[in-house]
Amino acid sequence: DEGPGLNEEQRLKIFEPFFTTKTKGTGLGMAICRRIMEAHGGSIEVGFPDTSLTDRPGAEIILTMPQH
Repeated sequence: DEGPGLNEEQRLKIFEPFFTTKTKGTGLGMAICRRIMEAHGGSIEVGFPDTSLTDRPGAEIILTMPQH
């Protein structure tokens, strides 16, 4: 995305249920995403965007699914 990115604490907690950085967020979105990905044999993780390519740090979320 093109938001402010994630600090180290946020990177470590992003998939924990009820963790949110938003004032009106429930903190369930990324935890649900992880469950869905794992239920289908995939994975989800936080990447490290190359900030040398842009002045907007953003966040990178990597989805990996097995090829069947």
